[in-house]
Amino acid sequence: MATDKPITRNQLAKFLPDHETIKAFERLLRVTANLTPDDVANLTQLIVESGYSAGVAENRAEATPMHSALDYIDFTKRPKHVNKVARVAWNDDDDTINIHHTGNVTQQVGLEAYIRVTNNTGSALPNGSVVGFSGASGLIEVSPFLADGSMPSLYAIGVLTQDIPTGGNGRATVLGAVREINTTGAPYGETWLVGDILYASPTTAGGLTNIKPTAPSVSVPVGAVLSVGATGSIFVRPVIEQQKYYGTFNKTTSQTPAATNTAYPITLDSASVSNGVSIGSGSRLIVAHSGLYEFNCAFQLSSGSASTKNVWLWFRKNGADVANSSFKVSLESNSALATPSRSMVFSLAANDYIELMWAADSTAVTLSPFAATAFAPAAPACIVSVDQVQQ
Repeated sequence: MATDKPITRNQLAKFLPDHETIKAFERLLRVTANLTPDDVANLTQLIVESGYSAGVAENRAEATPMHSALDYIDFTKRPKHVNKVARVAWNDDDDTINIHHTGNVTQQVGLEAYIRVTNNTGSALPNGSVVGFSGASGLIEVSPFLADGSMPSLYAIGVLTQDIPTGGNGRATVLGAVREINTTGAPYGETWLVGDILYASPTTAGGLTNIKPTAPSVSVPVGAVLSVGATGSIFVRPVIEQQKYYGTFNKTTSQTPAATNTAYPITLDSASVSNGVSIGSGSRLIVAHSGLYEFNCAFQLSSGSASTKNVWLWFRKNGADVANSSFKVSLESNSALATPSRSMVFSLAANDYIELMWAADSTAVTLSPFAATAFAPAAPACIVSVDQVQQ
């Protein structure tokens, strides 16, 4: 497109930055001088379309977050700042980065690990509480953990690192320090020292103790005392093992076969100790959890006549005789005593049961308990211990 008066370089220099740009603009003018009207129309259309595409691109750029590639970020080693949710800063004391979360929680990167949990117990859960799994509703639901054997040890999770109101969400520490809690031991009637190993309490739900729990309670080491005080700190690293179940059961009354050569279950009437194993229907030893169990039995037999008599004892599993489990005992005189014993291992599913069976070729034989004397405790007619040897 030609002009009557050519544009001079002085005029171009008023809006172009340098000599090279001026020369390039002059070349553009020489080209446009030879354009036909159709060329101009096509060029105009291209300019309009380019302007539209540029506008769309600009809108997309504004709607989409921009990303920058960084080689590294330097933090101020001792920053002067106020903790704020979503703020990241260097922690020179612990040589790590702090991330500030909701609930006044500060995570030290690489030194602490959390699980985000929710409190649906109906009561507030305080900072420093030992908690265990109680359900799931998007997040893991927790409740105060009690190590009295009523809750499986595998349900233990960790220690809360913040107060969590009822219905609220928060964090439980599974590795790292929990601070600003009472570590004197006074709330539990104990005295704690730096380095004491702390366990989940078997008497206070959500509590801690420096006394290792024993059966029937479960031992769940939670961590160690880092500093002692009303606002002290503990290092948390729960050691959680699968709980094994057990029981010791007695027959404290006598039992005599009503007929010869007839199988009878041996009834049991008391438990010295038990967890996960119980007596059912008088003679059944029922396991609540699957696993491999060892049964150790001892029997006390007495003869009521001078004739020789034979007694057979064996195991039944879920009502069926266990192959190759029987053994035979003979009593050959009046008032003769025999104390046979037997041990067997069974793989059991949850709610399976084992029974001790016996039979005799004479009714003049008895499973006999003996009363305590001045120098010895009472003896049961039968005693059986059950120990889970493998989960």
